[in-house]
Order: sequence, then C-alpha cells, then structure tokens
Amino acid sequence: MNRKLAILLALMLVLGIAVGAYLAGALSNRKGGDGAHAYQKHGKLDVVCDVVVSHPSEGLVAPFETSRLTLPAVFDLDEATGAYAGEYAISLNRKGTLRVDGDKLLLVRQAMFKRYGLTIQGEHVELDRKTGEFRQWLDLGNDKRLELITGKCRRPDNAPF
Repeated sequence: MNRKLAILLALMLVLGIAVGAYLAGALSNRKGGDGAHAYQKHGKLDVVCDVVVSHPSEGLVAPFETSRLTLPAVFDLDEATGAYAGEYAISLNRKGTLRVDGDKLLLVRQAMFKRYGLTIQGEHVELDRKTGEFRQWLDLGNDKRLELITGKCRRPDNAPF
C-alpha cells in the first residue's frame, strides 16, 4: 500500500508541475511576454489607419492645411515589402522595402522627384506595432525630413499586430 501511495503522490506532483508551467506560460503570453513572440511574423499584415494629413504649400510655409482620413496599409512579412494609400503613396504596384525593427515596421522607397521646391529623396512609413502609431514622412536630404501623416492603426479584425 505504501508503494502505491508513493507512486500516486509522485504522479500528482508531476501533474501539478506541468499544470503550473502551462499556467505560467499562458499568463506570460497574455501580458505580452517579451513582445517579440506576440507579433505576426509571416504573411500579410493588413491595417486600417485613422490619420491626420498635413498638406504643405509651395516653399513649405507653415501653417500647413490638415485633413483627416482613413487609409489602408499592407505589410508583407514574407516578401519584405509593403504599401499604403495616402500622400505620395507607396502603392501596391510600386512597393516599398520592409524592415522589421523590434516593435516597428519600417517601409522605405527611394525617390527622386521635385516637390515644394525641393528634391525628395525618399518616402518612409513607420508602424509601431506596440502602440499602433503610424507615421509617414519624406526624406529631404541633409538629415531633414518632412512629416506628412500621423495617426493610429488597427487590424480590420481588431486582432493584435
């Protein structure tokens, strides 16, 4: 009888440890864990962003006109590309290059066009998956940039990023 009781207690102890480890992992994931494991890593990430667009005038004379709009964006994690519909859009037929930097998704497309009396050298989009913040700016060269869009994004199904 003693031997059966010892085996039963050992089995209950192993089961208790397994359940405890499972619960600890589930709680860690619910709180976000280290963040790196909570984000989508493959496929396409589609988002909808509510943004404020700044419309500069020639010569970049402030104050800029602003308007609110809702715009879609897609980040293809497998192909390392992406696109959005907005000011000077990085479109689906001229995608930008995607870089993942921790919480942030960065889309870049080199450019060379004149606007506002300046030569635009690049278009940039950033989505912070931790906060949902969306920013778009133009690279003006000499470490200068023109911020055009700011806002918040969400997935259409309200799932986490």
